[in-house]
Amino acid sequence: MDFSYICFQITHSMKSAKQIKLLFSVFIISVFIIIGCSKQEDSNNNLYKKPAEEKLDKYAMYLKNSANFFKPNYMSFFNKRYNQLLKENKMDAAAQILWITGTTLDKNYMYDSTFIQTNLRFLRKYEKQIADRYRAGIYSNIGEIYYNAGQYDSATVYLKKSLIKAKDYRTFDNNAFTKYMLIFSYLNSGKSEQSLAAGIQSLQMFDKLKDTSMQAATYSGIACIYRYQEDYPEAMKYENKAFELLKKTADTNVLFVISLNKITMYNDMDDKRLFPFIDSTVALCNAWSQKTIQDTFEINSWLAFKLVAQNKLAEAKIILDKLKPTLSKVNEVGKDYYFNAVSEYEIKLGKGSENIDYYRKRTPELKKNEDYLKFQLFSIILYRDALQKKDYKSAIKYLEQVQIANDSLSNKALRIKTRELDKKYQTEKKEQLIAVQSNELKQKNTFIYALIISLIGLLLAALTYYLWQKQKVLIQDKTNNINFTKQLLENTETERKRIASDLHDSVSHDLLGLKTSLAQDIHLVGGKIDTIINDIRIISRNLHPVMFDKIGLEPNLIQLVERIQEQNDFMVSTDINYSGSLSSADELQIYRIFQEALTNIIKYAKAHAAKITMKEMDDKIFIEIKDNGKGFDVKETLNGGKSFGLHNIIERSRAVGGEANIKSSAEGTIITINILQKS
Repeated sequence: MDFSYICFQITHSMKSAKQIKLLFSVFIISVFIIIGCSKQEDSNNNLYKKPAEEKLDKYAMYLKNSANFFKPNYMSFFNKRYNQLLKENKMDAAAQILWITGTTLDKNYMYDSTFIQTNLRFLRKYEKQIADRYRAGIYSNIGEIYYNAGQYDSATVYLKKSLIKAKDYRTFDNNAFTKYMLIFSYLNSGKSEQSLAAGIQSLQMFDKLKDTSMQAATYSGIACIYRYQEDYPEAMKYENKAFELLKKTADTNVLFVISLNKITMYNDMDDKRLFPFIDSTVALCNAWSQKTIQDTFEINSWLAFKLVAQNKLAEAKIILDKLKPTLSKVNEVGKDYYFNAVSEYEIKLGKGSENIDYYRKRTPELKKNEDYLKFQLFSIILYRDALQKKDYKSAIKYLEQVQIANDSLSNKALRIKTRELDKKYQTEKKEQLIAVQSNELKQKNTFIYALIISLIGLLLAALTYYLWQKQKVLIQDKTNNINFTKQLLENTETERKRIASDLHDSVSHDLLGLKTSLAQDIHLVGGKIDTIINDIRIISRNLHPVMFDKIGLEPNLIQLVERIQEQNDFMVSTDINYSGSLSSADELQIYRIFQEALTNIIKYAKAHAAKITMKEMDDKIFIEIKDNGKGFDVKETLNGGKSFGLHNIIERSRAVGGEANIKSSAEGTIITINILQKS
């Protein structure tokens, strides 16, 4: 059966207005849900669809160009333009150049505490006045600048502040990149679990953006997490995923970052592929036109490290000497690469270190992060330096550090093997758990299917019962309509017969008597004429109230009540407040309703009194007829086939736009009608 037809039939058969309103409400809610889902889908599409490049003015373009960053006037140019925009109250423009300048600082791995304070002051004062994407971008830049300075806890705080509810592509992309950066800030703070969670979220978000390059970068970031845990097989798996993705893109920037990560991993693993991979990455960097000082510094530090290991000390020294002047322009990661090469070089030369303070400062941090390769190397440098200076107490301390590193490194293979075995055990455990859960799921599914079938059965039974009831109501309505029509025809004929009888027995008889009396006393003739006139008036009034169209409803109702009280031992009170807002035709129908109701009360109710009420309100007209009679069973009477008067009241009420409600008990009967006013 057609579903729309069933819905129509159900709606058509509902007797209660509440049921119709409920169904209509469900329909409206469903429409809004569909529209909401459609809007949500459109909104999501906007999140993932990259917009056109933003147009920048000449000032912003200058600040965005990394080639201008190391010019002496770069920051003074920024400050001048920034202060000018503040004076002009152009907060979004000021936020834009803060964001652009911060991005340029981050690209060049620079830390500038003054610039950070400028950003924080601006946000404290104007955060609520600027666009979401600028606010998020500024917080993200602050976090990245702190990260470049090795202040990982501060980096995490501001990176998390940059995460806002995404409303468009730029804010969603910022959230994805922030999650990527949180991989490393969490990891360097020793929070591996949070780091991995951020990596997975970042991966999912870049997948939605279809940003293959950043997906590859994220895979490499996740590889770093496993490398820090010395799970090199898993780390290599993610690095290979990253390189596989990069085959689909020509993004040299991401390829270079991933290559540096892989170099670090090969070094940690003491893998023979280290030196060839350093050479290929050097070639990549040399051919890359958009490399920064940081990029060149990092790969050349690794090249120097390789040359030292190959005993090409002269070539290594040339590279290290070239790198030294730019040491202040790179971040902590770049410095680590550089000093790693320098320390190897100094060990090979067998002389004291020129950078002894740096090694002292770094060794506690390396131990904390369990970077035992560098910890061992730096401890050896410190030990040899102490021996040269005849500081034997310090030499013993550093030698103990070397031993700690050796012990840790010697246990490294065992730890990795233990982790691999534990991983296999956990995998088997998970497989067993999955099997149990699968079995439980099958049982649950069987129960759910049985429940669904039961619900469908109940629904079909309820629907069958409902349709049966509906059919029953339709049959009863049809029977009532036939009875009403039959009674209407019978009553019409009865009324015609009554009028004919009244005319024959009263008026006709009186006219014949008048004809006979014409020769008699003139006073007797006048009396007979008065009687005839009165009879005609009664017949006429029963057919249609006299002057109804001219004097209106209320006076006729009052006359009707007075006439009924005169002719019957019966009291009727009235409460009428009506200004004549209905048409004459509708007023006549209401008059007939009152007439029919009062007639029924006199004939059947055995009542002593009745009251009629008619009140006109702003939105409706309220009618009530009540008596103190013996009452009756409303449903039985309406369906009994002998209730023409009640059906007459119901149909006339509908004709004027109202709905009659009949209630009856042993204490009497109340008929109420509410007629909605037409606006």
